[in-house]
Amino acid sequence: MKILKSHLLEKVDAKLNVKQLEAELTRLGLEVESIEKFGNSKKSDFVIDLDLTPNRGDCFSVLGVARELAAISKKEILKEKNILKKASLSPLTKVKLSEKLACPKYSFIEIHKIDNTKKLPEYISNRLDAAGINLINPIVDILNYVMIDLGQPLHAFDLDKIGKSINVRFAKPKEKISLLDGSNKILNKNCLVISDEKKALALAGIMGGIDSSVQRDTCSVLIESAFFDPLVIQGKARSFNIQTDSSQRFERGVDFYLQQKALIKATNLIADYLSGSHSQVKTIEAKKFIPRKKVLNIELNNLNKKLGTKLKAVEIKKILNSLEINTTVKKDLLCTMIPSHRFDLNIEEDLIEEVARMIGYDNLPSSELKTFNKFFVPTDYQETSKIKKYIANKGFQEVINYSFVSKKILNDYNLFKNSISVKNPLNENFEVMRTSLLPGLLNNLKLNFNRGENSLKIFEEGRIFSNKNNSKEQKILAGLIFDHDGKKNWNNKTKFDFFELKKFIITLLNNLFLVDFNFKKSLNNFLHPNISLDVYVKGKKIGSFGRSHPKVNKIVGIRKDFFYFEFELEELFQKEILKISESSKYPSIQRDLSFLIPENVEYEKLKALAEKMAGNELVNLKLFDLYKNSGIQEASSSYALNFTWQSKHKTLRDVDIDLVIEKIIKAFEKEFNASLRS
Repeated sequence: MKILKSHLLEKVDAKLNVKQLEAELTRLGLEVESIEKFGNSKKSDFVIDLDLTPNRGDCFSVLGVARELAAISKKEILKEKNILKKASLSPLTKVKLSEKLACPKYSFIEIHKIDNTKKLPEYISNRLDAAGINLINPIVDILNYVMIDLGQPLHAFDLDKIGKSINVRFAKPKEKISLLDGSNKILNKNCLVISDEKKALALAGIMGGIDSSVQRDTCSVLIESAFFDPLVIQGKARSFNIQTDSSQRFERGVDFYLQQKALIKATNLIADYLSGSHSQVKTIEAKKFIPRKKVLNIELNNLNKKLGTKLKAVEIKKILNSLEINTTVKKDLLCTMIPSHRFDLNIEEDLIEEVARMIGYDNLPSSELKTFNKFFVPTDYQETSKIKKYIANKGFQEVINYSFVSKKILNDYNLFKNSISVKNPLNENFEVMRTSLLPGLLNNLKLNFNRGENSLKIFEEGRIFSNKNNSKEQKILAGLIFDHDGKKNWNNKTKFDFFELKKFIITLLNNLFLVDFNFKKSLNNFLHPNISLDVYVKGKKIGSFGRSHPKVNKIVGIRKDFFYFEFELEELFQKEILKISESSKYPSIQRDLSFLIPENVEYEKLKALAEKMAGNELVNLKLFDLYKNSGIQEASSSYALNFTWQSKHKTLRDVDIDLVIEKIIKAFEKEFNASLRS
């Protein structure tokens, strides 16, 4: 939100220069994005751009910011006259609140014989310009000015273009309205509208309709000033792909005592600058649905304990009263009445935070944390951080991509199944939630490749989403390696290949103490079917890695291969608890066996059978040689296995091991049709 310095200080009896003002607002938690000089006049003024958090709807006005500034500088808000000039008639329009819960309060006034061609004073146009609001016509400009001044959005209907009665109701199914921005919208039953006897005149709290709008030749208007339930307005503007100053304020909550005050100020400005005669202000309200001022209590001891302070009740009362939070003290209990403009104060802790904010976080006492040594199980965050640091130390750079992607991208990579659509996407590139981290990493690759990068090692840790089994989200760790840089360093002459990737994966898993893992041929459809593996731990698949599938390269538009890996992150935390055991004092025995195995047999099956037949005293089994198509029997491979046995209770004899080897050979012959090489 942008406001003029002069406009702000007009409401507070404080003399502050730009730097002091910036410091005070920042201390209040109202982040100052920028302060820039306004205009070219000799009398300098400044535009203050504030970045407000969604909970501070009360600060979406100059009055709201002035309240904060007055509290921190121990000054008072300057009072301004807010008495309606003498009314000459009663309003003729009838107003009905069909939806009292959605709109429990509706104030309005009628003004006639307006000269809408007159020029407004420079201070109004300057303040609108600074706020980024375009000048439209004098009547609308005055209403917009009152909105940025007080925070209450107002809307004017041309009396000659509407019926004799107004109704606040929900839209009929498929009811249509043409809005001021020129768009035509089809409404639904959840849309609150302001209508006359025939049709909807405005989308309540968001935007008026073009058919009843105020134009240059308008001379009679009905001005509305309403309180809408924030829950009814929230999300509606975005669902129609629009955002207005009104919706921005109504979504966050508008002071439910402000309606008449804003209407009176607007009417007096119109009378001062555009002439005309006005009716009395009329308010239709359903009192039982209007919010009530909240009452909250603070325990003095609780506040001091949480802030580490030794404040007295009188000091706290003074701080809260400066924020217009009416406070009374009953021994060690402070009873407060929350003002109508503070929608964000709901619990005791909110008030404690207000006290801390006004004292200044830097001024709160600090004390040394008392700790004691104890073993704590690492949290998922700590485990994730450890993994990410390990990968980064291997030369990878972390990337962060949006969780939203386009339908087209997921369809291209055959990842659209079970995806979750976004109801109100920001644009066509954010239509669905991602079902894989692959599209984001491929986009990173494409952007870098198009800029001449031929070497890239990136990884991402993030969530993917699926509507399978009643909506589900998973934490995934994924990485991509693209290595086609022809200019290698003197100590790095080899090109990254599948075996380098496999070595990296094994080292990573070992580093995480995932010792009981194995590999199987991958079924991942975006990895090369013959140059990829799936990773299993205790029979459960936890990830995949390998070279890219040619069809993926074709979709990306990069003919050069890349390597990819992905894991279910939480499965990487299931590490084995290592047990320390005493080393055997007896010698070990080793044997080497070389088998001719048919081509279609997987090594994991060989290993499983070998370990089973080798017995409980086998301490190590490794594949130390593999030959394919090297003059050996056609359609067979030669696997050379090294076995190591060792007992903790006795010295093993050759005769015992010979019997075991005989069992292994027979089992291989029977199970795999294998033969022993001489």
